[in-house]
Amino acid sequence: MLPLYIFFLNACTDPDKLGLDSYASEDSASPIEDSALPDTGDSGFIDTADSGTEDTQGDECDSIICVDQFPYFESNDTTTSAERNFDSYSCAPSTNESGPEIVYKITLPSDGFLALALDDWDQDVDVHLLEELDPDTCIDRGHYNAGALLPAGTYYAVVDSWVSNGVEYSGAYDLSIHHTPADSLVTEGLSEDIFSLGLYAFDTAWMNDEVDSFLYTIIDFSLPSIDKRQWTMDLSTGELLYNLYVTHGEGSGSSSDILYADSFSNIENSHQSSLGLMRTAEDYNNGGSMKLDGLEPDINDNVRMRYIVVHGADYATQEFIDTYGYLGRSWGCPAVDDAIVHELIDTVKEGSLYWSYYPEPSFLSNSTYLP
Repeated sequence: MLPLYIFFLNACTDPDKLGLDSYASEDSASPIEDSALPDTGDSGFIDTADSGTEDTQGDECDSIICVDQFPYFESNDTTTSAERNFDSYSCAPSTNESGPEIVYKITLPSDGFLALALDDWDQDVDVHLLEELDPDTCIDRGHYNAGALLPAGTYYAVVDSWVSNGVEYSGAYDLSIHHTPADSLVTEGLSEDIFSLGLYAFDTAWMNDEVDSFLYTIIDFSLPSIDKRQWTMDLSTGELLYNLYVTHGEGSGSSSDILYADSFSNIENSHQSSLGLMRTAEDYNNGGSMKLDGLEPDINDNVRMRYIVVHGADYATQEFIDTYGYLGRSWGCPAVDDAIVHELIDTVKEGSLYWSYYPEPSFLSNSTYLP
């Protein structure tokens, strides 16, 4: 199983055969190994906003926008570009992208998830992620979003204009580019090793077209309930939106320490929490509760039937911890502070991913979203 992106070429293509004479040639990116993730190592990653580099990487950056610091954001317009080198891409070979395009060279200092988020204002431009400056090396594409879990190295993003019935749909757009390494939330309590697995799970679902939102929520049930063990982030900007206390089910509670959970299931009436990857669904109770759909057979695919939902609770608060020394326990639901639950649900509902982790051997070996 290769939940990283599928590689389309084993050899470079002559740029002249692709009409790339206006782009300066360069050596191919370093070969990419299947085992590049989830180990990230010491990245030295720099997190600086809006900082594309246009004059420090040689002549190529005269015709290509070079990006090596994140998050990066810009507004641009394909109508202003004279470049028309790419007519189609291996990700969608039947889609006519022969209109004008704008190219970005992206340098990743470490392994991590690269997210490209596009907002086209009034026309139809699409975003493409390439392994090399070659449309046959397309890793991912989308009308709004593209992304992949990638080893450190150089990649290209192309915002291209769709053409239909002889009409070019070029126009203005906003583009956000962000790189998320596995060590980016260590200071917020999310371990690098666990986030590596979480990014791997997200990438697997992304490449399976099971999600199109870059919002992602991770729960680490190996931590005690008095820790803020739920993180909700936006992978397209790097913003940590919420870091919250979250309950585990009373049936999951350790018999030796009330602070911890140590058993999980997919069984109705067990009052246990479920592990693995889930997708947020509709809200109800005037926005105070949200249903979840489990994506993993025999691990969490019964969560909807079990009514394992996100909801607010007065026993999932700092005040409860201050009074009793632990967080209250639910009937298996990941309950959060009822003062923030409406805002959280309104942000993540209807299509973002929730991933619950615990180092349970059967979960780690049977999950199809993990390496």
